[in-house]
Amino acid sequence: MQRNILILLLALALAGVSSAQDAALALKWNPVWNTITDTVEVVGSANIPDQFYFFLEAAPWGSADEMPAWQPVTSFVMSPVVDSLLGSWNTSQFSDGFYQLRLHAVNSANESFHFTLAPILINNNSDLVNLEPVEAIETVEAEAAAPAAADAPDLENRLPLQVGGHIKRFNDKSQAAMRSAGMTWVKKQVQFGISDGKDLIEAAHAQGYKVLLGALGDKNRLAADFDGYVADFAEYVAYLARLGADAIEVWNEPNIDREWPFGRVNGANYARLLKAAYEAIKAENPKTMVISGAPAPTGFFGGCAAQGCDDHVFMAQMANAGAANYADCIGVHYNEGILPPRSQGGDPRGEYQTYYLPLMLRRVAWPFRNAGIPMCLTEVGYLSPEGYGPLPGNFAWARNTSVEEQAAWLSQALLMMSNFDDMPVELAIVWNIDFDTYDADPQAGYAIIRPDGSCPACDAIAALQR
Repeated sequence: MQRNILILLLALALAGVSSAQDAALALKWNPVWNTITDTVEVVGSANIPDQFYFFLEAAPWGSADEMPAWQPVTSFVMSPVVDSLLGSWNTSQFSDGFYQLRLHAVNSANESFHFTLAPILINNNSDLVNLEPVEAIETVEAEAAAPAAADAPDLENRLPLQVGGHIKRFNDKSQAAMRSAGMTWVKKQVQFGISDGKDLIEAAHAQGYKVLLGALGDKNRLAADFDGYVADFAEYVAYLARLGADAIEVWNEPNIDREWPFGRVNGANYARLLKAAYEAIKAENPKTMVISGAPAPTGFFGGCAAQGCDDHVFMAQMANAGAANYADCIGVHYNEGILPPRSQGGDPRGEYQTYYLPLMLRRVAWPFRNAGIPMCLTEVGYLSPEGYGPLPGNFAWARNTSVEEQAAWLSQALLMMSNFDDMPVELAIVWNIDFDTYDADPQAGYAIIRPDGSCPACDAIAALQR
């Protein structure tokens, strides 16, 4: 059953506003609605001056001195809403208990405005009782505008090319590994409507690293309103550039229907999104490097199908649609090698190009051969089960790769890419540094920090320093 809860507009006049336009951000809750279940439709207004976006978020309700752990309830909404649907709160995604609900709006100066209600009891699977009325605990106030993120104070790059690592956590452990290897970049993925990487940018810049954000979107919303969502996504990546991202990879593996709408996978369609993102990013921060979303290396589709396109076909479609005019670097993934990087044959799986690093790079270089644009390897990694146990069936091809080979091959791959003549390689991001999930998707097997805490690949990469 869906519970429809009406949140009435409580009009608030904001100081300094001299406009006929309503300027309000507030929630009012009937105190008898202190317990909720299932899905809640939230109706109200988010309409502050110069509004950039708004969203709803919730956090456990605790003591006044407790720092709330806010969790987004809705995606970012890029246009004002007046006395209408703000979004839906699926309470089944939260454990039963007491919560506070916050309407959070941000203006173009990066100031946040809040209106918060509590305590609200989620009671889907328990017998909890809420005897307290729901009341406003925070009214509309502007947080101090965050200053624009400072440029990263560059670490000295002594490797043959710029190298970074894809992290799960930017903590002492991951930083120690990257620093020992001589890396100067850090990569993390962010999700439109969920995360923005602001904390990472500030923390990484403080340590001297440059930051690459892999910006992910929602394929279902893209399918429902392609042009409208492209425009919203472009505003989102412009916001990331404003925060100080040194590079942004626009989407991830858009050649497969796991990431892109079924039936609309085509390099030309992706180029439309890339163009809008590029123009928005450069208008906001011309120094931010724009990297096209790396396709998934695959020959599964035999060309193109509704479910996806082989990466070389997709790249050709991108090139023909002028993608090189809307990127500073062409994104590439290479993560299925089981032979030394200079190998061009002999793989027991067959002779498909994506198995071999030189052939994979040439596969990308060909459609962009006259574009004068470099490649960025936003994922380069070797999978080893050593220290973890057998790999799941879809990854069994890497069962014989040792940690020693992983380390040596990563080092050799970076050296080879630094001297690749067909198309320069601007940046290589090691996939990955510190992931610890080892299941149907054995990400930890790619991690260069191994289960015992050692990092042989760090030493091997550091040996390339000059």
